[in-house]
Amino acid sequence: MLTPSAFIEAPGYFGFDLYGQTMGEEPNYLTYAENGTIQLRTRVDGPVIRFNYVPSSRAEFGAEFNIQTYAINDPRYATTISDFGDITLRGKLGLAEGEVSRAPAVALQFEVILPITSFGNGLGPNTVRLESVLLAGYKTEKLTLNGRVGLAIQDEPLRAHEQRDFLVLSGSIAYKVSETFEAFVDGGGFYGDGVPGAHADSEVRAGLKHYRTMFGKNTSFYLAGRRGLVDFTGTWGVVAGFTTAIRTGVTP
Repeated sequence: MLTPSAFIEAPGYFGFDLYGQTMGEEPNYLTYAENGTIQLRTRVDGPVIRFNYVPSSRAEFGAEFNIQTYAINDPRYATTISDFGDITLRGKLGLAEGEVSRAPAVALQFEVILPITSFGNGLGPNTVRLESVLLAGYKTEKLTLNGRVGLAIQDEPLRAHEQRDFLVLSGSIAYKVSETFEAFVDGGGFYGDGVPGAHADSEVRAGLKHYRTMFGKNTSFYLAGRRGLVDFTGTWGVVAGFTTAIRTGVTP
């Protein structure tokens, strides 16, 4: 999901995510920066692995690693190129726990992206990126609403000692259509004055989530279509994966 949940799992929860995603017609920002030419390629990220741990009812920590990122038939190189993806670290502080059908949840989340992907092929900027946001969420028995607003700071990859600041804004709606299926729409991104490699980015996702038990663990599978809303995001893509509870938490 683009929009993180403001709700925090019960203390002791340890979760694992595995997913991959694609996006068609994403421009190579290096080619555009050099001569203003837009060369489009299909981007593939994955497998991406993520771990989440909840030490207390008011805190959650996460670590994510994109094992490999690809540009399929990149016109700049006339071939498919790939590299390791970046590492993302997250910390969430709960301000209000929230109650189903009664009160919203509120949390603060800080995120830092550590650069792993090399700069030279245009797959990544190879810069540190920061994000600090306020999360809010509300649940009923069937409907879940989540919102995110805050600030993102990205170093420019092509100019030393320069950065771009963006408004982070996104929201999601999920509706449980049955005991095991949930439909969702999620949209938003970074808004502001960007440059190649540190650019505004936004998209909309719509899909389904399926809940079931796998190897005795609570698991959800999801599949969604992606639609980029600005040029440097790309046009159409998909995201698919699953989330499972390696260890469930215990409510105090």
